[in-house]
Amino acid sequence: MIIADLNYLENTSEEVLGGFGFSEYKNVDINIDIDETVDINKDVDVTVSISGNLATAESGATALGNNTLAESFAFTYTSSGVSASNALSVSATYP
Repeated sequence: MIIADLNYLENTSEEVLGGFGFSEYKNVDINIDIDETVDINKDVDVTVSISGNLATAESGATALGNNTLAESFAFTYTSSGVSASNALSVSATYP
């Protein structure tokens, strides 16, 4: 570019958007608040004969005394050629 080809110089005060920054400092504050009500009424009558795949998950929970919580969840999924199971366990106490 030849400077003589410039007709004028613009001055702008518009906000510039975009870009990014990087910081090595990390401040992590994690709060978990679980408010849960569980009411289960179950009646199961099953007859099964299996030839193929199977997924099982077993879990148990025990809470004794004051200010304690024990939860255990187990999940399974089966489909043709696929069997999956997983479990989640939560344990808490308060002094």
